[in-house]
Amino acid sequence: MLFDKILGNSNIKNISLKNEIEKWLLYIDNKGELNRFLPRLTKMDDRKINEVLAEISSAYLLESLLNLKVTGWEVPTISDKNVDFTIDLNSEEVYCEVKSPSWQSELSKKEKLGGRKAQGKYKKNEVRFFGHWRNIRHAIKKAYPKFLSNCYNLVIIQDDLIVPILDFPTDIQIEIALFEGKGIYDNEKGVFIGNDYENVGGVLFIDINPTSRNKVYKCKFVGNPNALKAYKLPIKNCYLSSNSGN
Repeated sequence: MLFDKILGNSNIKNISLKNEIEKWLLYIDNKGELNRFLPRLTKMDDRKINEVLAEISSAYLLESLLNLKVTGWEVPTISDKNVDFTIDLNSEEVYCEVKSPSWQSELSKKEKLGGRKAQGKYKKNEVRFFGHWRNIRHAIKKAYPKFLSNCYNLVIIQDDLIVPILDFPTDIQIEIALFEGKGIYDNEKGVFIGNDYENVGGVLFIDINPTSRNKVYKCKFVGNPNALKAYKLPIKNCYLSSNSGN
């Protein structure tokens, strides 16, 4: 297995997750991109490895399960910047940048300086406040400098938060992040209000849970009504098993 050769010494132990990662590795190997990813998969810490896997699995989902062909990798955009990959949408290229907010970003400064970070993602009987809207806005702001105004651009958010964005019982966190119009949260309006983020055509939220039999892949696309280059992906919400595609 490619997993054993590449990530056999990692902290990834769940069998279902290993099997899913094997598909992702075979996918990028078939695309001729495996060697480029190897240093990031073998010489980074757990958090960085998760970021790389988010990038690979997002491309896998779009092409292998949703039939949106990946047409390029590390595609140059502005000066020395590039996006993770491009996809073909009705003969137009969509420039895709993947962001993966981590559970560590949800910790307070006191927790980060203390011992909470070393206790791992889940702590028994822990009660937390969730502000996913803040993680969503931050991800879009980080991706934005890479986007050209004359291109179709997509921010992909595949998070590693304590409670994944798409597992939240309602869409209120997404609505606040994108469309809250009064500036109640951190004195900022939603990023899709007005034209401050007009180069972003939309956001694709992805959640992957290999331990689920019927809904391994969940995704939700939200378009930006104020985008310079607006478009619609042929999905709004999707719930896919790992056997839905190739």
